[in-house]
Amino acid sequence: MRTMLTMAVLALLAGTAFAQEDMVIDQTKLYVTDPAACQAVEKQGVDAFMEMDFLSLTFEGGIQSMEFHCNFYDVKSRPSTPVLLVDAVCEIPGDLYPDMLAIAPHDAGAIRVSSNNDAMLGMLGDAEPNPESPYPAGTTIYHRCDNLSEIPFD
Repeated sequence: MRTMLTMAVLALLAGTAFAQEDMVIDQTKLYVTDPAACQAVEKQGVDAFMEMDFLSLTFEGGIQSMEFHCNFYDVKSRPSTPVLLVDAVCEIPGDLYPDMLAIAPHDAGAIRVSSNNDAMLGMLGDAEPNPESPYPAGTTIYHRCDNLSEIPFD
């Protein structure tokens, strides 16, 4: 009985892994941490950052917000996995630091971005996980803006 239960759990996990392998991250789209930001960015362009508190991500421009940005220097992929590895240099006012990001599909319209730097801060107790997220500190969900591939600058 116990062996059958173990095999069923392993089959379920393997099925989940295969399902995620089918997901592909669209590297041509804009991703935002607040789904409502997609419409705001479409209407207001860069001024949407003044109205709302969100981060944006494009594979060409990196991660952006009003006082924070990470430039992507290298985006690596591997065959048979949808996960991407990104080398980045991030900057906040008065500080510059390297970071490594793991980016994976979250669902059909979102990606999960895990920051090595933020995860380490979480382990040290200097960063709290998002209470609405099932993931540990250092992991952020970005929602794909199907209507945009970049932030319009008017």
